[in-house]
Amino acid sequence: MGYGSPKHSTDKSQASKELLLIFILTFLFFTGYNMILPILPIYIVSIGASKLELGFIMATIPATSIIARIPFGILMDRIGRWSVTLLALTLQLFAYIMFSLTPPVSTLYLTAAVYALAISSFGPSVIAIALDAAPLGSKGSVMGRFYASIGASMVLGPLITSLLTYHYTYQSVFTFALTLPAVGLAALLIFRGFSIKPARAGVPSIPDRPVISSLKRIILQRNILLLSSASVTFFISLGVFETMFPIYVKEDLALDTYYVGLLFAVRGVPNAFSRIPAGIMADRIGRRIPLIISYSLTFTALFILPTAKNIYLLMLLIGLYGFAWGARTAPSAALYSDNVSSLDTGFISTIIWLTSDVAMALGSSLAGALTIFFSIPQIIMLSSILLLPGLFLILMISE
Repeated sequence: MGYGSPKHSTDKSQASKELLLIFILTFLFFTGYNMILPILPIYIVSIGASKLELGFIMATIPATSIIARIPFGILMDRIGRWSVTLLALTLQLFAYIMFSLTPPVSTLYLTAAVYALAISSFGPSVIAIALDAAPLGSKGSVMGRFYASIGASMVLGPLITSLLTYHYTYQSVFTFALTLPAVGLAALLIFRGFSIKPARAGVPSIPDRPVISSLKRIILQRNILLLSSASVTFFISLGVFETMFPIYVKEDLALDTYYVGLLFAVRGVPNAFSRIPAGIMADRIGRRIPLIISYSLTFTALFILPTAKNIYLLMLLIGLYGFAWGARTAPSAALYSDNVSSLDTGFISTIIWLTSDVAMALGSSLAGALTIFFSIPQIIMLSSILLLPGLFLILMISE
């Protein structure tokens, strides 16, 4: 007994350090991501792209991620999750440099693809590290804190963008954003002595177990199928929203660009604050109830939002959307983790992000194509209806 205590204490300390570093890196990565998000559609159109091209360029990001997720998942278990995190930050830095150079429309597809490689490699690696480091019985709470770091970035990132676009050009946003992965890389390299290693002790690497059998073992789980299908409906509507809402604010509502960043920040505040309580609630009363609340409120907010002409009502609805989104994240991740063994943590983290990639690509492409037939408010309203079958699928989940 006495000989085991120091080792347990060391392992617990190591896990705490890993979690702290992951929370910092996640905050930096997604602050940059959320700085770019509000203005990217407007920036693409300002360069000369049509709304149809906008849909396809925005879809390039999740579409590239769809192709890259599984290879990065395999790479993650072969060279180490921390090494993939390092690669992701480097790719993000390079993508921001490319965006800041104001490329022609034709090369935006390549720039978007590089950006997608950063996103597709970062998410699965950090969420796998966080899930592995989480103490038993506290995965919901840890996921709440993990997603809260993303939620905080959803407030700070758009606020910085709003301030920069009020005074400066779009290029200033990309220039400021590229400092964030640079800081993340520095932090990762400084602390690599205690954190970066080929594989977590006790977890077999991919070469020790067949990839196909791991995927089949995960995908054939009933709850995972239901949750993934429901997630597709959620992220299709999100893909539509993030592609068209900035254009809607700029053109239909005739508001200045800095309002777009401000509205995204308004969405980010309740998003950030709802994540930790939702994670705690998921540990105490189960995963399904927070998810039912989330999908119901998301449908309500998106269905009514296109009818809001008053800026204060618009802020209220987009804040409700943010709250609903935040309430979904931790229970969803915890439910995924509940249904797999520790051997498949890396794969399940890949599937979490892959599901959103598929749906976001569909949503962005659909949004661009539907502009031929419908107005942007009508497109946003139509996308909200997709959440109703998602809600039905959540009701079918058993815990």
